Amino acid sequence: MTRLAAFLKHPFLAPVVTFMGDPRKRPRMLAAISGLLIAFAQPPFGFLPGLLGYGLLLYALEYHLGNWPKRTAFFMGWLAGFCYFLVSCFWVAEAFLVDAETYGWMAIPAATLLPAGIGLFWGGFAVLYLKLVPKGWIRFVFFAALFSIFEMTRGMVLSGFPWNPAGSTWKAGSAMSQMAAYVGVYGLGFVTVLAFSSVGVIRRGKGAAGYAPAIFGALALLGCFGVGQTRLMTTHISDTGYAIRYVQPAISQAAKWDNANFSHLFFSYIGLSKAPPKPGHRAPDLIIWPEGALPIMWEQLMDPRTGTVEDMADLLTDGQSLLIGTSREDGETPAGKPIYRNSMLALHRQNGRTRIIGSYNKFKLVPFGEFTPYQDILNPLGMSALTHFDDSFTPGERTRPHSFPGIPRVLPLICYEGIFPALDMTSYGPNDIMRPKWIINISNDAWFGPTTGPVQHLNLASFRAIEEGLPMVRSTPTGISGVIDPLGRVVPGTAIGLGVAGYMDVTLPGEANVTAFAQQRYAYPVFAVLLCLGLIVFGGTFSIGNRPFSAKKRA
Repeated sequence: MTRLAAFLKHPFLAPVVTFMGDPRKRPRMLAAISGLLIAFAQPPFGFLPGLLGYGLLLYALEYHLGNWPKRTAFFMGWLAGFCYFLVSCFWVAEAFLVDAETYGWMAIPAATLLPAGIGLFWGGFAVLYLKLVPKGWIRFVFFAALFSIFEMTRGMVLSGFPWNPAGSTWKAGSAMSQMAAYVGVYGLGFVTVLAFSSVGVIRRGKGAAGYAPAIFGALALLGCFGVGQTRLMTTHISDTGYAIRYVQPAISQAAKWDNANFSHLFFSYIGLSKAPPKPGHRAPDLIIWPEGALPIMWEQLMDPRTGTVEDMADLLTDGQSLLIGTSREDGETPAGKPIYRNSMLALHRQNGRTRIIGSYNKFKLVPFGEFTPYQDILNPLGMSALTHFDDSFTPGERTRPHSFPGIPRVLPLICYEGIFPALDMTSYGPNDIMRPKWIINISNDAWFGPTTGPVQHLNLASFRAIEEGLPMVRSTPTGISGVIDPLGRVVPGTAIGLGVAGYMDVTLPGEANVTAFAQQRYAYPVFAVLLCLGLIVFGGTFSIGNRPFSAKKRA
């Protein structure tokens, strides 16, 4: 003990010990630690004990609020959210370093302002929780339900940013992740927060009864694991026989924008697309190029002066199709300005002629990446979008399944759209002919660089396969491309990793039975709201007011 006391008095540790020893400052430190712990539970870190950070956050919020509970509660919630999103979203700086000369100055502000802004949702949650929290140990259920409501709100406000919700902590394809087929990723997040926040209301002085919340939380996790494991063991996935090839040239975003590299990039796509089939595979029915495959617009690609028209015309053989991600013009505004779209075009060759057979225009655009909010104000300040042309993209109609001749009915998700649950709001019944057969997620993950972004993006997008019960094909220019089965698992041997150039020939897996989530998309949000209201009304409310409060007295 003497050695420990001497160690804690070390000049480098003394300020930390003093800070932690101050009862008024300790909750702030605990809140920051909780956010960091929860962040490191997410992929690719996978430190699942970090989920106990939810219990730590609950404990910190109730520990001691001083004289200004609302202000302090908001700060602690915001601080936890800031730390969480700082770790989860540091990759955003990489996008601004692609063209460092123009946008490099925005890298650090973006990497700090983004988590600071999203942390406001956690701050609002903390205030409302402490204002409305029911009495007794059941409050951890209210904590989880209210947190889920704020998570869903984060995915909708100002175009939404549902990056790394609580439910995506579990690796897609695992037993726990299968609960998303029933309640979606937000419902899975509710169970996750419920289970791990339960430790924050343990009453050690009450004997076995004091551990009832933690026991309840553990049983909830075990139940979900059992349901998920059963789904993994009993779901049979067939093979459609439909042959697909996706190509990945593995060229960085910065190199792609270098005009000197255009010819190399273009002929890389051509060569990979026309290469002989992989052993054991036949010629593909469909070839897929990723989002923003080439650094020029479709109109330029089809301009005879560019020198690419003949190669594109001869790319496909009779009966083959191509899905390509490209930017393009799509008419004009009433004021005469061109309308730019981030699109996926479907091409098909028949009788020696290649033609466009359909298109999908991206619905969910990335703020500051593809459009500038309040651009009349922000553009003069130098805060333009990263589109590399003179204006922002215009969103298309809401995402829905598309039918293209010769291609199985598909739900298209372009890049950022893959992180949004239920972007297609259609509810499907069993044997519904309007249900898509698969999901395509073309993405430009080159923006992430060699960070945690591509791994997290793959995990987030894979939850859409679980929720819909549909296979997904992901195509990116730098990785990670691959096929995800309807259970959210990357099909072995189909992944093309980060920085790897090549192509993959695969056959499209069949779909699973229509999921409960795909049939009742609105069920969980309604449940979460009603649960919160029920706990408030029937559990009684406890408003802390303007006085110190210790969680130890809150039994």
